[in-house]
Amino acid sequence: MKKKIGLVIQGPLISKGRTGDKMHQTPEQLRAEGGLVEYDCRSNINRIIKEFGHLFDYIVISTEFNHLREGDVFPGAEIVLGSDPGGIKQEGHYKDNNKFRQFLSTHRGLVELEKRGIEIVVKTRTDIYLDFNKLIESYFIQINDKKNKKAIGATVVHPATFLLHDLYFISSLTALKEFCESILGFDRFEFIPSVHREMILKHAYKEYKEKINVPDWAYFPISPPNGINAKTRAIFDYMFENVYFDLDPKIFENTLWRGTYFEREHVTFLTQSKTARRVYNIPAFLSIDWDRYFYFKLQTEGREITFLDKAKVKIGRLGWNIWNLIRKLGRKVLSVVR
Repeated sequence: MKKKIGLVIQGPLISKGRTGDKMHQTPEQLRAEGGLVEYDCRSNINRIIKEFGHLFDYIVISTEFNHLREGDVFPGAEIVLGSDPGGIKQEGHYKDNNKFRQFLSTHRGLVELEKRGIEIVVKTRTDIYLDFNKLIESYFIQINDKKNKKAIGATVVHPATFLLHDLYFISSLTALKEFCESILGFDRFEFIPSVHREMILKHAYKEYKEKINVPDWAYFPISPPNGINAKTRAIFDYMFENVYFDLDPKIFENTLWRGTYFEREHVTFLTQSKTARRVYNIPAFLSIDWDRYFYFKLQTEGREITFLDKAKVKIGRLGWNIWNLIRKLGRKVLSVVR
C-alpha cells in the first residue's frame, strides 16, 4: 500500500541572510560585497507547490504570525502560524541563531500533518528550492535496507566534522516529530552552540541514550572537531551508523538557497570528504564543557554545583585552551616541514 507523504515548508516569508554562493565570506565581506539579502520566499514556495505538489498528499507552510501579509495565498497548501520564539544571540556573527525557530515551526507543521494521517514527511525551508522527486526516490531506495525504520534521510551526514546538515530531511512522521521534540526538550537547554551537532547530541540523549550507554557528561562536548573523547565519539558513531543517512548528493549540489547555488567547493567538501581526519581521542576532562553539564544537572535534577565542580570547570577549560594551543602549533610546524 502506498504511504501518504506530506511536506512541511518552514521558515519566514522574507528570509534575511547570506546567499548560497557566499557561504564562506566573513560578516565584514558580506556587508561590503552585498552578500546579505532579504529574499522574498513567496514565489519560491509557489514554485515548489506548482512543480512538486503532485508528489504529496498534503502540504503545510509553517511560519510566524508576524511574517504573513494580507493577501498571502499559496494554492495547494495550508498555512500554519505560530508565535516567534526569537533567535539566540551569536557573538561575532551577522545574525541570530534560528535553530529553535526552525524546529518549533517544523513541529507545528508535523502536528497538522499527523491529523491528516500522513506517514512519511519531507521537511524543507521556505528559502530553498530542490528536486523533491529525487529526494523522495533517494529515501525509499535506502530506507528499505535500514534496520532502523525510524532512520532519517538528511541533506548531508559528515562524520569527519561530526556534522548533520539541516536544510532538508525526510523520514517517518513519528521519527521526525521525535527528532524535533528532542531538540526542543529540556526547556530548550543548549547542549552545544552548534546546531549541526546539537541536533545529534540531544536526539541521541532523548531517544537512544540506553542503547549508546555512555555517561551523561559525554553529551556536552566543547567542540568535537577540535578535540573529542572516546565516550562522546561513541555517541556520534552510533547516530551516524544507525539513525541518519545521506540522501543523493546531487540534490544538495542542485539546491538553490536564497536564489543561488552553494559554492562548489562547499558541496564537494561535504559530500565527498567523508573520512574521519582525527582518529585519536583526548581525555574527557579536557574536551567536555563541564560548566554546561553541571548547569544542565542543576536545571533538570536540582543537583547543586559544588566547589569541586567549579574547580573542575576552571582546570578543564585551562587544559582545553592548552590543548588547542599545542594543536595549532603542531599544525604550523607540519606546514613548515612540508
